[in-house]
Amino acid sequence: MGTPVSSVVQAFAIMRVLADDRALTLSEVALACGISPSSCLGLLRTLVGEGVLHTHSGKRYALSPPWTGIVAGENEAAARFVALARPLLENAARNWLAPVGLWRVSGRDRLQLVALGEDVAATRIHMEEGQRQPIGGGSVGRALTAAQNVSEDEIRRRFSAVRWQRPVTEADYRVQIIAAVARGYAIDDGLSHAGIASLAAAVSGEPPEFCVSVSMFAGSRSDGEVARIGGDLKALAEQLGTATGGRRSTSTKAKIA
Repeated sequence: MGTPVSSVVQAFAIMRVLADDRALTLSEVALACGISPSSCLGLLRTLVGEGVLHTHSGKRYALSPPWTGIVAGENEAAARFVALARPLLENAARNWLAPVGLWRVSGRDRLQLVALGEDVAATRIHMEEGQRQPIGGGSVGRALTAAQNVSEDEIRRRFSAVRWQRPVTEADYRVQIIAAVARGYAIDDGLSHAGIASLAAAVSGEPPEFCVSVSMFAGSRSDGEVARIGGDLKALAEQLGTATGGRRSTSTKAKIA
């Protein structure tokens, strides 16, 4: 499949945000989708002109039937999957004494934490459901990039959008993605968040849009423990992939090399 058309990706992001009979202002839609207000306005006007959206109370935008049902159905399927995943995340967090998260691609440029299994350790890493990060950042970004097998230009774009806590070159980033393909999970050792090491494994899908991660204090686990947890995390991602049935998403798939 060719390189994603950003306007199409952004249009789908707008539709998902406006699901469930939501009516939002231009600024609310732009903020939720990570789109500049000027670009968002053009997309909204186009979607209104095509009958996908309609204006509500003058300054708000909402989905028009039958688009409401289509997008709401997609969100309901994702919600069911998150509900299924939650007890598995919680069990893994207890076993590994570390927070275990489920992330989902949000638009073209962001990842969102949609579920979190919290550990019971006395000193914990703070994470909150709903938090977002650049799509290329952290172990999650590498794992998904590896699973999606994106183009060279898309790898460069994702790498450049991340504010790294420690110096890393694009060449190193590519090597880490290749390693993630070989292992079945990605590693970020304090490059994205100082003092935090994380592992992530992508959940299979068409295209991959979910990813599981585990976060630990850097240096708190031996190499053997990290490898064991990585293998278990990969198995968890495979279990979740089986649960999804390889469902297709409305998300636009990245280019297959």
